[in-house]
Amino acid sequence: MIVKKVKMDDHNLLMLVTSLLGVLGIKEVWQILKQKIDINAKKEERQDNLQTAVIEELKNKIDGLEKKIDELIKENTHLRVKIAKMEERLIVNAKKRTQNKYKDEG
Repeated sequence: MIVKKVKMDDHNLLMLVTSLLGVLGIKEVWQILKQKIDINAKKEERQDNLQTAVIEELKNKIDGLEKKIDELIKENTHLRVKIAKMEERLIVNAKKRTQNKYKDEG
C-alpha cells in the first residue's frame, strides 16, 4: 500500500506541476495579449496626438491667413482712398487749366 500511495503522490505532484504550468502558460499568453493591446492603444494615442497637432497647426495657419486677409483689405481700402484723392486733384487741376486756357483766349 505504501507503494500505491507514493505513486498517487507522484501523480498528484505531476498533476499539480502540470496545472501550474498550464496556469502560468495562460498567464503568459494573457500578458502577451495585454502588451499587444497596450501597444495598439499607445499607437492610436500617438496617432490621435499627431492628428491633434496637425489640426492645431492648420488652425494656426488659417488664423494667420485670416489676419493677413484683414490687413490686405485695410491696405486695399487705404489705396482706394488715395486713388480717389489723386483723381480729385487731377480733376481740380484739369478744371483750373481749362479755365485758365479760356481766360487766356478770351
